[in-house]
Amino acid sequence: MDKPRQTWSPPRGITLVAFPTRPAQPYGVQWRVDGRRKTKTFPTREKQIDFAKGLAGAAKEDGLAAFRLDGSEAREWRAFRALIGPDADLAAVAACWERAKATRGPSLLLTDAIADYTAAKTAEGVSAASIAHYEPIFDRLTEALGTRDVGTITATDINLWMEKQAGSHHTRRTRFARVRALFNWLAETQKIERSPFVGMKPPRVPAKEVKILTLPQTRDLFSKNARNEDGTPIDQTRRETLGRLALEQFAGLRHDTAAQIIAAEIQGDGLRIPAAKINTAQPQFLDGLPENLFAWLKWSRPEEWTMTRRQYAEAKANAFIRANVRSIHNCLRHGFASYHVAAFKEPGKTSVIMCHTSPKLLWDVYRGIATEADGKAVFEIMPPSVEVPNA
Repeated sequence: MDKPRQTWSPPRGITLVAFPTRPAQPYGVQWRVDGRRKTKTFPTREKQIDFAKGLAGAAKEDGLAAFRLDGSEAREWRAFRALIGPDADLAAVAACWERAKATRGPSLLLTDAIADYTAAKTAEGVSAASIAHYEPIFDRLTEALGTRDVGTITATDINLWMEKQAGSHHTRRTRFARVRALFNWLAETQKIERSPFVGMKPPRVPAKEVKILTLPQTRDLFSKNARNEDGTPIDQTRRETLGRLALEQFAGLRHDTAAQIIAAEIQGDGLRIPAAKINTAQPQFLDGLPENLFAWLKWSRPEEWTMTRRQYAEAKANAFIRANVRSIHNCLRHGFASYHVAAFKEPGKTSVIMCHTSPKLLWDVYRGIATEADGKAVFEIMPPSVEVPNA
């Protein structure tokens, strides 16, 4: 083998040599440590030169001590040089590393981070029931990552954990959201530099078609219970039942909220709902509600309402049976959303009444289920003592 042409000359103490008898690694570097010659061979000239340059740079910084690298140290050095590049300024790299260490803060195990988070949420006023709901999710997380420093947990770790989560689409999405809230809080309180959830999207939940009562079914539910077609007197129990059904069908309240409303919360221009009676856990004032709602509420005599939640659930079931209409879970609230957005074409207004955070869910789920004509007709359903407009 011809002696290679050198475009770079090593300093004294380092020699580039050729090994024609070693076709697999014919390019070598030699240097001396304590009088003993050391040799390292490479398959290409580029690797030979890179190693020699690295050795020369280390020798310039540390003198002959650099030549005393053992095999493992040499491999680590070459890997590090390959990572940062042969022309990187080592002093700048070291300074950057020191800055990174300073901003990381003390180590915090995931188990301790969860304890800090739940304590903070309790102090903020989050209910014990909600905290208890967090625990099974966090238990699953600590089983997988509990011994890790939270600052070292990456998006890859979270994705691998999520892949192992069984259950429904909604269950997986809930677990994702709860763990994301934990890490976002850790980032906000500067316990970690950055949340691994940045840029991550939650698991998709396939769209599920909602079920509502048809216009004739809605009419039957109210008219057959408001008139004594079955020969049963219209007593206060039946009036109260229809008033609470109206809160679900014509104001979009959830069943549990409608079951707890009292007369003082029904005002001339809307409904004032305390935080303890609504799913958002925040007090709400709902205005801009349809006129037929207030007609039904007046007819039902809210000042005489006495039902417990259990009693209303039983009376509601009987009302559906009396009307010969099949009860479908949440069909009245879903019906309000579908008919309201169809009738008024104002998804923002409908979403505010339903206490949604944005109109997107309403537009994606409820738009197109009902016609405009049916929507307007639903909000013209009145109690017996009130004439139906445009009947």
